[in-house]
Amino acid sequence: MIYVIMGPTCSGKTAACNKIMDILNCDAINFDAFQIYRHMDIGTSKLDKNDPHYSRYHLLDFKEPSETYSVMEYQRDSRNVLDNLLSKCKDVVMVGGTGLYVRAALYDYEFEIEKNRDDSDLELLSNEELFNELQKLDYEASKKIHINNRKRLIRAISSIRHSDINKTERLAKQSHLPIYKDVEFLFLSPNREELYKNINARVIEMIDNGLVEEVKNLLENYDLSLTSKQGIGYKEIIEFLRGNASLEDAISLIQKRTRNYAKRQVTFFKNQFNSKTFTSVDELIKYIKEK
Repeated sequence: MIYVIMGPTCSGKTAACNKIMDILNCDAINFDAFQIYRHMDIGTSKLDKNDPHYSRYHLLDFKEPSETYSVMEYQRDSRNVLDNLLSKCKDVVMVGGTGLYVRAALYDYEFEIEKNRDDSDLELLSNEELFNELQKLDYEASKKIHINNRKRLIRAISSIRHSDINKTERLAKQSHLPIYKDVEFLFLSPNREELYKNINARVIEMIDNGLVEEVKNLLENYDLSLTSKQGIGYKEIIEFLRGNASLEDAISLIQKRTRNYAKRQVTFFKNQFNSKTFTSVDELIKYIKEK
C-alpha cells in the first residue's frame, strides 16, 4: 500500500509520517519541491539529519541549490524509488506539500520533451498578442492562463508549435487515474485559525534558528537556481540582505505568503484527490493503527 500524507505547510505532515514509518516499518518518499535541496534546511522545515528517520527518507536533500529540477524529473525519480521499495516492502509512505509532484508520480501524466526550440520571435510579442495567439491555437488552455503570465503563455504556444497536438488534446487522452494499484490519500487539514497561528509562529522560529545566516551562506556559496531562490522564506530574506526591505517587513511578508500558499494547498488537495481528511496528527495515526 502507498500511503500519501498531504496537507498545507505546518499541518504536521512530517510528524505523522515518522510515526507511520515506525508503525508500518517502512520508508518514506518526499514530495516537497524545496526539501529536495541540500543546505536549505531551516526555511523548508526539513527533518533534522540527526533524526533516526532521516536515513529512511528518499528524494530528500539530494540536489544542490544551483541545480534546477522539474516535475518530469521528479516523476521519473519517484517512480524508480517507488518500484524499488514496493518490490522489497509491503508499504511505502509519501509525504509533502507539492501537489503536482505527487500527481506526476502516481497518475498517468505524460510530459512533452522539449528539444532545441527557437521561439525568440515570441519574445517580441506583447502579452495581449501572445494571449490572442494562444486563444487561436488552444482556446481551452487560454482560459487557464492569465494574460499577464507571459512565461506560461510563451510556453503554451511553444508546446503547440513543436507538437502534433495541443496541450488540451494531450490531456484529454490521459485518464488521470493512479497507475499504482493500492494508493490511499490521507489529508491533514487543521482548523484554519490554528494553522495560521502555527505558520506565524514557525516563521519566527525559523528566524530565531538562523534563517538569515542560512540564506547568507547560500548566496555566498551558490549561484542559486531559478527554482531554489523562489522558495518562500528565501526570496524575502534575499531582498532583506540586498537592502530592499527591513527584517520586520521580510518576516511579515513570509508569514503572509506562507498563509496564502497554505490556502492554495488546501484547495488543490481537496479538489484533486479523493482523500480521507483528518484534523490532527493523532486522528490520522489512530486511523492507521486501527486498520
